[in-house]
Amino acid sequence: MDVELVERLAKLRLIIGYLGEREQYSWWQSSFFTQGSNAFLSPLFSRTQVLAQCNGVTHAAALVHDERIGIGHVYHLFRLPEEIEQGIHRSLHEPVLFQSVQKNITKSEIALDFLRKLTGSQLPTEVGPIRVGKIVALRDINSWQKVAGAYLYGFEQDTMICPYFSDPL
Repeated sequence: MDVELVERLAKLRLIIGYLGEREQYSWWQSSFFTQGSNAFLSPLFSRTQVLAQCNGVTHAAALVHDERIGIGHVYHLFRLPEEIEQGIHRSLHEPVLFQSVQKNITKSEIALDFLRKLTGSQLPTEVGPIRVGKIVALRDINSWQKVAGAYLYGFEQDTMICPYFSDPL
C-alpha cells in the first residue's frame, strides 16, 4: 500500500470529517472534534483519542454518504476497501500524522485553507453525489485531488457534495 496515499486519505478524512460536523457545516450530526468531546474522550481513550475521534466522525459521515450514494460496489472517503481502511487505521497511530493535521482542525477557515492546498485547479460545479471515477482510481493519488476539490466546492457553496468511486454497471 502506498504510504503517501494512505496518509493523504487519513488527512482528508480528518479535515473533511471536522468540516462536516455540526459546529462547522453540519453535514452530519456529530461533534467529535469539539472541546467538550476532548474532555469526554481523553480520559477514556488517553492513548488513542485521535483514533476514536476519526472512527466516530467516519461512522457519522459514512451514514450520510451511504444514504445519498447507496451501498454496494461504491466507495467514498468514509467507506473504502478493507486494505485501505487498515492502512488509514495504522497511520492514525503515528503521532506525527495527527500533529500535522491538528493545527488545521481548530477553525473552519484554517481547515478550508488546508483543503485548498490539496485540491487540483479545477473544482466541480455539480452538487449531490458526484462520481469521481472507477474503483481502480481509488489507488491514484490524483483522484483524491478531485475529491478534495469537490468537498471544498461543497463547503464554499454551503451545499452537500458526496464524491464517490464506482464501476459502470
